[in-house]
Amino acid sequence: MKWLALVAITTALLLVEYFFSESIDFHPAFQLMVFFFATQAFVLFRLDRWAPKEWQVQMSMVKIVVRLLSSMVLVLVLIYSQPDKLNLVVQFIILYLIYMIFEIVEALTNLRRN
Repeated sequence: MKWLALVAITTALLLVEYFFSESIDFHPAFQLMVFFFATQAFVLFRLDRWAPKEWQVQMSMVKIVVRLLSSMVLVLVLIYSQPDKLNLVVQFIILYLIYMIFEIVEALTNLRRN
């Protein structure tokens, strides 16, 4: 289910950029950022699957830290290599929050009692 949600979010973001690029000023690196966050979510889901059951709490904290650090590295590289830095940072933060909310919702579904 989470794989379908990940694909749906990524597709929706790319479609929004495709259809509304005339009216909204998307940064040229927008698609790169969307693919980065989608790949990052995929890798972190796989990392979570490899961890033993008794490490689930620690693994969720590791995933948050890895997401934050890798995102900071990407935004740093983009800031130094791309023009229009304000637009880049605003869109990066919005995408970061969208994918972070997605990950939190997926983590909460695992905490529910059956």
